Amino acid sequence: MREREYVPPAADPKSKSLVRLAPLVPPEVHARVYANARASGVSMGKYIAELIMRDQLDENGRPVWADDAFGPQEGEKLPMTG
Repeated sequence: MREREYVPPAADPKSKSLVRLAPLVPPEVHARVYANARASGVSMGKYIAELIMRDQLDENGRPVWADDAFGPQEGEKLPMTG
């Protein structure tokens, strides 16, 4: 994946300092997120935000499940700090 610099998005003036996240996903993933969010009693945005906040990261800042999903990362990366 090509490295890009993070540019913070502008807050949506209509929504309490929230920002838009609009990934493209397969239809079956969209349906699953909708069903899971509905079963949880929250919006799709709140559901996805909670999943991301609960993501477990390794010592390099990479999700612990990433190797299984995407394969090993090519090249060495510096650890993320925060």
